[in-house]
Amino acid sequence: MPAYVHVNLRIIDSAKQAALAPRFQAALQEAGGRILHFGPVAQVLEGDEAPLPMAGVFEFPTLAQALAFYNSETYAPIKADRQEAQESRMFVVETLS
Repeated sequence: MPAYVHVNLRIIDSAKQAALAPRFQAALQEAGGRILHFGPVAQVLEGDEAPLPMAGVFEFPTLAQALAFYNSETYAPIKADRQEAQESRMFVVETLS
């Protein structure tokens, strides 16, 4: 069953963000993932807490593949750079069917 990684973020270092984007995209594809969305939050529909201004949704064939990517040696240096370039909140969900 597919799994989706959701990230809500604010870019805090645009130069670092620009440098890591192609590395992230290549690693994501290599791990079997794909970008469904990366861009501004269009509109808040519910909730008291304002989201960070950007959002991303990444699809993986399975939850195991999503978690393997997130915890991989390939992604580790990208994750470290991402954490310097962004303030973010991230979670993963799995579809039920």
